Amino acid sequence: MKAIITADLHLGYCAFSATTDGRNTRSVDVELAWESAVEIVVAQQPDLVLIGGDIVHHPRVGTHAVMAWRDGVRRIVTETNAHLIAVAGNHDVARSRELLSPILIPDDYDRVHIVLEPKRIRLTLESGETASVDCFPFTALVTDPQTYKLEPDKTADVSCLLIHAAAQTSAEGVDKLPRFYAGAEAIDIGREAERYSIIAAGDFHTFHRLHSTALALYPGSIERTSSNIWAEPDPKGIVLCDTDAGSMEFLEIPTRPMFDYDFSGSGKYPLEPCAENINLALLQMLAGEEHRDAIVRLKIEDFPREDREHIDWGHVRELKSLTTHFYMDLRYAKRELIDLGDRRERPVATLADEAVAFFSDDEQPVRDCAMRYLDFEAEAVA
Repeated sequence: MKAIITADLHLGYCAFSATTDGRNTRSVDVELAWESAVEIVVAQQPDLVLIGGDIVHHPRVGTHAVMAWRDGVRRIVTETNAHLIAVAGNHDVARSRELLSPILIPDDYDRVHIVLEPKRIRLTLESGETASVDCFPFTALVTDPQTYKLEPDKTADVSCLLIHAAAQTSAEGVDKLPRFYAGAEAIDIGREAERYSIIAAGDFHTFHRLHSTALALYPGSIERTSSNIWAEPDPKGIVLCDTDAGSMEFLEIPTRPMFDYDFSGSGKYPLEPCAENINLALLQMLAGEEHRDAIVRLKIEDFPREDREHIDWGHVRELKSLTTHFYMDLRYAKRELIDLGDRRERPVATLADEAVAFFSDDEQPVRDCAMRYLDFEAEAVA
């Protein structure tokens, strides 16, 4: 069986101020990425398409996002023989009884299953094989929470697990997920991987294998739509799994270029963070045709605060107009704190003492003038 795995479409996502034909550019980018994903599905002609949630960015997205979702699903079911199963993610589900999730729109299409509650779906594929898919979407407004035991359908030719969750893996031979992700109580995909033909998980935005040999994975998002896009430099795409061959192939989707430059002693600009070097870097970026319509960040740490006024802000404005988004992440150097102690314990200084200390670096005529002025004022007061 051939299956296409994708997740985290985030249709309706908006970011930055750039517009395309009056619409938010990043929102259009996400729709184009979804269209590219659908093109790949049609070209690959899979038996099954599994979507691991977060199809829309929030349950009140605009009509453009809803139509993009509907049109993509309709094209898959009309131009392939694939069955499509999509589970809801935390961005999809409604938080009010008055609202339905927009991902339900194409639910009445043939061979389409939109899953909002945990369930098992059993299918007969075009090839004649039987497939069983255990679906665990993100749920909200649940009044009677249930605990489920994972148990693959042993009577099916192919048994899959489709889940939207922050998972962990104990499997050897694969990179561990970041420490901040998931938790001690999260499902261990590595432990379950060999029991299922495919385990497809949604929520994590970067393609990540959860087992070294079994078909268990996060396919990642189709565009950079997380709260920290700079942590997603890797290519975006969808994944083709073949249960007969036991193979997994990442199929890249074209996305808007992103460049993240570090001015902190490494990367493209391993220079001292001063205004002169930054101005040179800005000029180089303006000359780079690859930056046109791209998303660009210049990260600068330990920048001397007093040097800020010497940055050429005209270059910054030019970059903002050249790119879809330019962000100069300027982080100032920490100022050295001097402990002056308890002033009540310091010896009392007279005005003359303070004047001597203040003018100590000046030439002698200046110091003499200051002291004469103090003497004159003292006589006037007396």
